[in-house]
Amino acid sequence: MSNYFKHCLVISVLLLLPAVSVAGSFQVSPVRVTLSETSPTATINITNDSLGDDVVLQLRASSWAQQDGEDAFTPSTDLIVTPPIFTIKAGGSQTVRVGLRKVVAGSVQQTFRLFMTEVPPPPKEGFAGLQVSLSISIPVFVAPKMPVTGLPVWRAKMVGASLEVSATNPANSHVQIIEANLNDEQDKNQAALSLTPRYILANQTVTWKLPLTQAPKGKLRIVARTDVPSMAINALVTMDAPAATP
Repeated sequence: MSNYFKHCLVISVLLLLPAVSVAGSFQVSPVRVTLSETSPTATINITNDSLGDDVVLQLRASSWAQQDGEDAFTPSTDLIVTPPIFTIKAGGSQTVRVGLRKVVAGSVQQTFRLFMTEVPPPPKEGFAGLQVSLSISIPVFVAPKMPVTGLPVWRAKMVGASLEVSATNPANSHVQIIEANLNDEQDKNQAALSLTPRYILANQTVTWKLPLTQAPKGKLRIVARTDVPSMAINALVTMDAPAATP
């Protein structure tokens, strides 16, 4: 993954609205932060791409968990962000410092999300439309005391006309599925649409529900790329039997 991120808001439906005020764009580098006992703080650089407009950003930290395969965020005071709100002049930049109130490496990786939200300026006189502001988040990871690695464990089953694919991460740190393809084992053709990128946090399971390209004839083969260069995935996935209808 590139350590450079340019966030631009593109919403085609806005073109249908008679009056919309859309903010500019800003760049964030890096797009992911890892802290540890030996590196308890990090810096993030944010640049305002606009040629003529200042941008006001508000930052807030949330702890990040996964419940039933879905991301869950809770406001957190454990992750300190300085400054929490600031103005960046057009073409200017701001350095933000991120750190934990107390760094204690645990048995499992700690996970946070740092949300960056633009504070929209007061509407100009006579403006009666919709103001749209940018909001992004970047992950912040705290390394565990002793890393425990392992490849995700995959399962698949038919649910109606869709294919449900799940991956369980046995490691004590996250894995990010960047891209993954599902092929039928027998004829090597694509069985379903590619998986969208997802983080799987430590000891958690995430699920994708995909429309079928063709009905699988046996096992599936999943070929996936992760954020760990040495962790290439090429595995057979057994299809579970559909649940019995009561």
